[in-house]
Amino acid sequence: MAVPKKKKSKSKSGMRRGSNGSFVADFPNVAVDKTSGEYKLSHHISIDGYYKGRKVIADKKKKQAEE
Repeated sequence: MAVPKKKKSKSKSGMRRGSNGSFVADFPNVAVDKTSGEYKLSHHISIDGYYKGRKVIADKKKKQAEE
């Protein structure tokens, strides 16, 4: 019976598995932001400071202009 001489590394096994298209990226916690249309993690503030469609963090530039 044929037996491998050395153990396959995790890297080599991953390369073999990934090359045939069997790995499907599934990100259930990634959602599209309502205001900007960009991808974001659910239950997190978007890049421009929106959460659930409303502004929660004020812009720094506007604050500096007012002062």
